Amino acid sequence: MRVETARALPAGERVYLAGSPATMGRWDPAGVPLRRTADRTWEADVLFEAPGPFECKVTRGSWDTEAADEFGHIPANAHLEAVPDGTVTLRAAGWKDRLGTPPGPRIIGNWIKLPAVKSRWLERPRDVIVWFPPGYDERPRRRYPVLYLHDGRQVFDPDTSTWGHDWMVDDHAQDMILGGELEPFIAVAADCTPDRDAEYDPARLGDAYLRFLTDELKPMVDARWRTDPARTSIAGSSMGGLISFYAAWTRPDVWTAAACLSPAFCAGLDAECLRMVRAAAAGHLPLPKTRLFISCGGKGDLEAELLKGTLRMVDALKASHFPTRDLIVRIEAWAEHNEKAWSRMVPRFLRFLYGPARG
Repeated sequence: MRVETARALPAGERVYLAGSPATMGRWDPAGVPLRRTADRTWEADVLFEAPGPFECKVTRGSWDTEAADEFGHIPANAHLEAVPDGTVTLRAAGWKDRLGTPPGPRIIGNWIKLPAVKSRWLERPRDVIVWFPPGYDERPRRRYPVLYLHDGRQVFDPDTSTWGHDWMVDDHAQDMILGGELEPFIAVAADCTPDRDAEYDPARLGDAYLRFLTDELKPMVDARWRTDPARTSIAGSSMGGLISFYAAWTRPDVWTAAACLSPAFCAGLDAECLRMVRAAAAGHLPLPKTRLFISCGGKGDLEAELLKGTLRMVDALKASHFPTRDLIVRIEAWAEHNEKAWSRMVPRFLRFLYGPARG
């Protein structure tokens, strides 16, 4: 079994598995000691009396130090299946005894936090960070295009990003704007909630989430800061890439472009998006006047599965005669499904959105 931790643990600390089988100590919090195989990876060989279901948790040796999830909650027992020669990977985003306020923030440039923004369409409030380009205060008559991003905790700050590596949108944008590679833009990062999967799914709460963005958050931002309301883009990864595509296709009057990184075009999640694109290919729906940046990697089982769906969507877009000048597809086989890979893609989609040729 393998455990991946969001942060490297100091020398001398250990990671353990506690579980229901006798070979795991029958819920002894230090039942199975793991060995460190990399900075954030721990492994152990576990023998089972027979194949079948079991439950387990990750600890650092006691129940006071059991693993927490990215929202600071203690997760339920992991329900797993013992199989011969199988490898199971668990993740520890944090620890029960270390649930205080994370250090930081480490955000480059000027920004402001809007705490606990509520919506009439969604159950849970969320924090929103608004990032300003260099020179914003010095040019009081200038208006700026705006980029909205999902999973806000992953966008700017490595100390709030789940696995310690953020998208580095602030770093890339600051350097590229100052270097003359991009026109200045405002970035608005809305955080996710425990309802993330439902809110980013067009078949579930996706429409309600987009109403929050288009009817509540965007008007708030446009009223408070010097934006160009007619130039608004949207970007996200995985489920965030899926809902970004859906937003740009269904509301091109609002979202003039979308960057979809490792979009969740798989397992039926892409059914509505494929339906719309194929309907356009058949002439039943008009093509939206929007621009699309789509990227995917291929390393790891999940990213390889998403790559199949991405290529399926690209074929559908070509069949619909979506304008090639408005579509960029970037496939990089080395890329995994994580923030580190997506941060490397950020400069590419920023050039697509705000490069000199587009300014």
